[in-house]
Amino acid sequence: MKKRIAVILLVVLAVVIPAAAFADIGIGGVAGYDQPSGLSFKLDDFPVVSLGWSVSNDWVAGTVDYWFINDRLEHNFLWYLGGGVKASLRSNFGLGLRVPIGVQWYFIPRFELFAEIVPGFDILPASGFDISGGIGLRFHF
Repeated sequence: MKKRIAVILLVVLAVVIPAAAFADIGIGGVAGYDQPSGLSFKLDDFPVVSLGWSVSNDWVAGTVDYWFINDRLEHNFLWYLGGGVKASLRSNFGLGLRVPIGVQWYFIPRFELFAEIVPGFDILPASGFDISGGIGLRFHF
């Protein structure tokens, strides 16, 4: 299981790091409800990618979201609405759709605190609605 996590992290970094040369990149951590804690990557005009794992439960999960709306509410306070997919690997493979709704606060230049609530729909292994959420911190290069 640890080898899978390492391979997934290397693949994500191989995609994210070259793109960082051309765009603003944010890297940080995220902790969530009904999703494992892990890493979060955000590029300017690229979907937001998160990869989480729970070592105690042998659980790996990932999300890719595209934000349709990312507007400023105040000077350093923004909100977003998007759509995305989620995948997980526990004892079986899980796949679903998600609709992240969240806020971002740049409390110090280059530091972003974010929180989101995410209604979703599971497709595999069984269909049904769910809700998750998360909070996190990203540093922008």
